[in-house]
Amino acid sequence: MGLILERMLKSEGVFVPEGAVNIFLRVPKSFLSAPYELQDNAVVLGEILGVEEVGREFEADEMIGKEIEFVLRQGYLGSDDWLHFSRNSWPLLRDYGIFPDYFQITVVLKEIRTDGETIPIYPKRDVVV
Repeated sequence: MGLILERMLKSEGVFVPEGAVNIFLRVPKSFLSAPYELQDNAVVLGEILGVEEVGREFEADEMIGKEIEFVLRQGYLGSDDWLHFSRNSWPLLRDYGIFPDYFQITVVLKEIRTDGETIPIYPKRDVVV
């Protein structure tokens, strides 16, 4: 169970959290940071469900089911936060030649690690955004 996101990879001139890269997924505040009262630098753990290249065929079946780690950066304007890929997780995508604005990824976010605590994300059912 968890929060399922299907999003385009992005890279923009935003502040990059420590331990992360400037590649991120946008997630509505109302689905993650607001209900879980998260602050910047919360670590969000999940699993890759799929990767697609826009307008082309792409296969990377070895990536399906791999664990992935993000670092949260709150969006202070607008309704989205940014989940930056951690420096530990980014090489998994980078090594396949996966780039922002050309690839879409589907992930399930499963838990949050913040202040020494681990919190499951929507443990009772899958929530799809």
